[in-house]
Amino acid sequence: MAAVTFPIRVQPSATGIRPLDPLHDLPAVVTLIEMGFRQEMDPQGQKMLARLRRMAHSSPVERLILGAPSSPPGLVWVEDEHVVGNLSLRRAATSGSRGHLIGNVVVHPDYQGRGIGHALMEAAIETARQRKGHWIGLEVNANNAVARKLYEQLGFREAGYTEHLLRPAGLLWPDGPATQVVWRKSNPKDGALWAALAGAIYRRLQARVLEVRRGRYIFGGWERQLTLWLSRQRESAWLQAAETPQLAARVHTDRRYRFHLWELLVHPLAGGRGSGEAVARALAATRRAPSWPVISMIAAT
Repeated sequence: MAAVTFPIRVQPSATGIRPLDPLHDLPAVVTLIEMGFRQEMDPQGQKMLARLRRMAHSSPVERLILGAPSSPPGLVWVEDEHVVGNLSLRRAATSGSRGHLIGNVVVHPDYQGRGIGHALMEAAIETARQRKGHWIGLEVNANNAVARKLYEQLGFREAGYTEHLLRPAGLLWPDGPATQVVWRKSNPKDGALWAALAGAIYRRLQARVLEVRRGRYIFGGWERQLTLWLSRQRESAWLQAAETPQLAARVHTDRRYRFHLWELLVHPLAGGRGSGEAVARALAATRRAPSWPVISMIAAT
């Protein structure tokens, strides 16, 4: 996946666009997302789609419990009272960045080629501008030439790449060599070390789009473990046992949706050997688990 960001420009909005109404538009939006991203959706994406589907068919009280947003989280294009296009827009969590993130840019196949996606993007840029935003970022599949062309026309520029790898379910776990690095379990106080390592790996603009910050890397502690257990998830995270770690690995297992997520941080100075050590650490933590799909997120330097 390529993470990109660009300066905001003012563009006129187009007819047919209005803010998304979470109470009434979710069913149509869920259908659009499933239609537009079905072919490239991994187990984590399927999990998010299932969550949106539950929200779409729940009562207002149930939506509040499930965490549905109370304010419009994006825009829709309406044609003959039917939602045929959608774009999500939210503020970036990166502290002090005053940025916004775009996602789920999708148009119904019967209405593609009419400039609806372009108009939604222009409206999102103007919305962020009105909110005093300084930048907008998004992630796009590097092979999606049509979407990349649209974003480039609107002024996007590449900020970096993240390798998004998927290991299919059912494969036997390999034995693999034992790691030679001394690792230690990560604790909630290590967030600054994780963020510093991520900051050394990702480019500055890419780190903004990926929302690299200390709060994203708070692992361990009984409160987090209890929260995960109640939602049928579990997690283990490790840092290289050094004053300034160059390696970090996290393994997150979702037992309800049956997949594993690996997040591996390898400092450029650690090279290929460091990558191998991080993979070995994650593999050792996963080997006794069921052979569900593994999603691996690795910064491409």
